[in-house]
Amino acid sequence: MSELLASFCRVAEHIPKLMTGRVGMAVCDREKWLACNCIAELAGSVTIGDQIKPGSAGHKAMEMNERVVVEVAKEVYGVPYIAVSLPVVEDGRVVGAVAVHESLERRETLLNAARQLSGSAGELSESIQSILAQAEELAASGRCLKDMSVEATRQVGDTDKVVGFIKDVASQTNLLGLNAAIEAARVGEQGRGFGVVAEEVRKLAVNSAGSATQITSILAEIRASIAKIAGEISQIEAVAGHQAETIQKLTAHSQALAAMSDQMTGMAANAGGESK
Repeated sequence: MSELLASFCRVAEHIPKLMTGRVGMAVCDREKWLACNCIAELAGSVTIGDQIKPGSAGHKAMEMNERVVVEVAKEVYGVPYIAVSLPVVEDGRVVGAVAVHESLERRETLLNAARQLSGSAGELSESIQSILAQAEELAASGRCLKDMSVEATRQVGDTDKVVGFIKDVASQTNLLGLNAAIEAARVGEQGRGFGVVAEEVRKLAVNSAGSATQITSILAEIRASIAKIAGEISQIEAVAGHQAETIQKLTAHSQALAAMSDQMTGMAANAGGESK
């Protein structure tokens, strides 16, 4: 074994302790592993004396005779990991390689968190769109009801005019009936039939006036109901306004979540790549 490879083997146990994260170190010659201080996932797969497998970081570094950063596929040693490997050269000849590897657990954790966050952001966005549609429908209904209440108020006002006219006619009819009855009584027997008619006219006038009074009372109740409806519509408008403010805040949060998801995905993609 070359002196340089022997030196790397002596420090293989200590180098990973100087680094953050779950890091391991291995040293090989052209054919086999000479030192293995691996992460737990590789402890049973990479052992001293085992042959170097094609696709491993050490094999690629020796083959290319340069420093490499490799994401080793699961098929090579049973678990995926990322490694930085450097060829060991003596007298212009590649005699082995040293590799520092790191678990991809952190990246997988970040990716899973990013996926969950992205899914939550998507669901939140869909919920916001649903709330927005409902808020728009509520606002449209409120505007329609408001227009209807205004129109109903106008119609009640027009009806008041009709009722007033009926009262005036009833009053005048009653007065005419009274005058007719007086005249019928003055002419005696000859005016008896006319007096009966006059009395019926007066009864009709009284009934009309009573009906007009009842209508006035009903219209007052309708007017009160319209006022109550108008109050409810005002509350609907207030709720719709509050919903609009809430939707704006939710939209901002949704966008922040989406940005955070993208950031986490980028961090996950670069996890372990600081040594490049």
